[in-house]
Amino acid sequence: MAGTEKELILLGLFLIVAVNEDSAVVSGAILSYKHIFPAWQPFAACFLGIWMSDFAVYAVSRFGGERLLGSRWLRRLISPEKVQRASILFGKYGGFATLFSRFVLGTRTALLVASGLLKYPVHRFLAFTFAGAVGWLFLIYSLFDLFGLAATAVFGLRWITALAMILFGGTATAFLAARSSRKRARISASREANR
Repeated sequence: MAGTEKELILLGLFLIVAVNEDSAVVSGAILSYKHIFPAWQPFAACFLGIWMSDFAVYAVSRFGGERLLGSRWLRRLISPEKVQRASILFGKYGGFATLFSRFVLGTRTALLVASGLLKYPVHRFLAFTFAGAVGWLFLIYSLFDLFGLAATAVFGLRWITALAMILFGGTATAFLAARSSRKRARISASREANR
């Protein structure tokens, strides 16, 4: 394979991470496993793509989110007090949540957006996403190193797990929202009765 072709493949890995991270990471791990590239090259291309795309989502949310949080429509759904409480909680636990979201399908983008909206400190965000991206890539490359091409089955299980989490998480969220709504209605009725 010519040098230009290899550079284009590495550039492709770097760019495709923003569109479909799993495909890029698995492709990089396979290229490394098959000794088409030294492991560090696709690892570095995927890492830089992951880290930069995470920061892009964070930056868009941070600088465009203030306007969104200030809109009348969103203030009806989420009060400024709730945003402030969420910001304090995110300040305490957001870094670790962002780090571990790398390993739980379906949570990462939401936490990247929340990091920006709640103005999580940039230096901490970069440190946690750095650690998450390196840890994630190290895990995937290790799986391919240990199990070879059979490691691709992990990604099928990952999607099944994510769908189950969405189903049960959505059901639990709907249940809690209905319960909270009934509780607010009872409190409101109790206040009215006391007047």
